[in-house]
Amino acid sequence: MPPETIRVIYRHEGSGWWAESPDIEGWSAAASDYSSLRQLAVAGIPFALGREAELEHFVPDALG
Repeated sequence: MPPETIRVIYRHEGSGWWAESPDIEGWSAAASDYSSLRQLAVAGIPFALGREAELEHFVPDALG
C-alpha cells in the first residue's frame, strides 16, 4: 500500500514562513525561510503521524 498523501500549505507573513496541513489536525510549523520550513515539514510530518507520508506542497501566494 502506498503512503498516504498529505497536503502542506505554506504562507509567508512578515519576516517568516509558516505551514499547516488540512490533513493533520493541530499540526503547524514556522521558520524564517521557505527552505528551512519545507525541511521541517518533510521530517516532522512523518514523525507526527508515526508513519511514512507523501507530501504535496502548496504555496498559494506564489500560485497567483
